[in-house]
Amino acid sequence: MLDYFDLEAKNTMEWTSLDRQEAAATVERLHGQPNAVVFSPQLTEVVHRPLPFYEDFRLYRLTNYATMPSFTMYMLGDGENEYYSLDATANPIYTVNEKAPLQLTDGNVVDYLDFFFGNVQGSEGDIFLIKDPKNPPFMSALSAAQQESINQTYRPISVEEGITPGAFKVTGTLYYDGSLISATIHVEPDGHLHIQDQTLLLQGVHFPSEQTQYSWIAGEKI
Repeated sequence: MLDYFDLEAKNTMEWTSLDRQEAAATVERLHGQPNAVVFSPQLTEVVHRPLPFYEDFRLYRLTNYATMPSFTMYMLGDGENEYYSLDATANPIYTVNEKAPLQLTDGNVVDYLDFFFGNVQGSEGDIFLIKDPKNPPFMSALSAAQQESINQTYRPISVEEGITPGAFKVTGTLYYDGSLISATIHVEPDGHLHIQDQTLLLQGVHFPSEQTQYSWIAGEKI
């Protein structure tokens, strides 16, 4: 899974490690969770990060060193009894949005889109919201000509309130399926997205490898 917090070096949120006893207790709580049975309470590192759009839920990263190679899973959890594996679909995010509940503002809606796109993949590969045309993901792997083309075609992000209270409209530049597109993302109060007003800006932009693992279809409600 692509760690969306690592997309930009300026992001200052840090992982917090649980001590051995806390980590083991967390793993024990997960025994009933899908895919979590492979984790060893004694040999699993557990770290977490806050998410600005949830008050009680955090992003957890569990790394099991009892396997070769080591195995890592990302989850959303409240630190008590509620944990949801990020399983390549939008479903666990939507479930937490209802339980948390989701708290979107004009100051964190772009963070939510980063998180969502970092955990939900399109049918044709990764999608990124390009916030800095001089430093999108894997920019250094592109040719000088491609980098210059991105700088010339990039359209900056703008955030507006939506028609529905608690909704937002984010306009900017997306990378998807080897292309840059200008689009408007309508974010509903419950976190569902509509992608509209898509305009092709640049084709043939291919990053060296796509690292996400999930399911997303551009242009549809997801």
